[in-house]
Amino acid sequence: KQGGYEIYVENTSSGLELYDHLFEVGKDYNIKPGYPNLIERIESALLSCGNDFDNNDNPLECGFDKYVNLDNDVEFIGKDELIKIKSDGINKKLMGITIDSKFINVSSSINVYDYNNDIIGDLRSGIFSPHFKKVIGIIMVKKSYWNYSEACKIEIEGKFYNGSLCELPFL
Repeated sequence: KQGGYEIYVENTSSGLELYDHLFEVGKDYNIKPGYPNLIERIESALLSCGNDFDNNDNPLECGFDKYVNLDNDVEFIGKDELIKIKSDGINKKLMGITIDSKFINVSSSINVYDYNNDIIGDLRSGIFSPHFKKVIGIIMVKKSYWNYSEACKIEIEGKFYNGSLCELPFL
């Protein structure tokens, strides 16, 4: 699978300085910029910050609960709220979706509907998968649809396509 690291910085100028510094000290190691292969990223559910989740989602909804220790003495912003959410249960979660299409362009989230035209969630990332021979994607799904076995629908460039929810990862 893919190797590499993602580094997030809050200050753009610091990011540029860090970028230049990493390439300077990494010259002997042939360090190069890169990005994940989108098909492999989605098939293996390698989540992308800003695409698959953002500041409106919490780590429990995104399946990151194994990385959040709520039982220790360490205090952090949002800990009490996460403890409450863990106790009450989450209301949405990331899942997979297969779509009966060979093309999709996801530049922002796209609503996914049941056949009563109720929104069941929003597609965050999607790509045609040669392995599945259809579009696959990562969708944030409302709790009442987690076990939804009926076909759902999504509008792509003015045309509706059938989709099916599934667990992640695809492979």
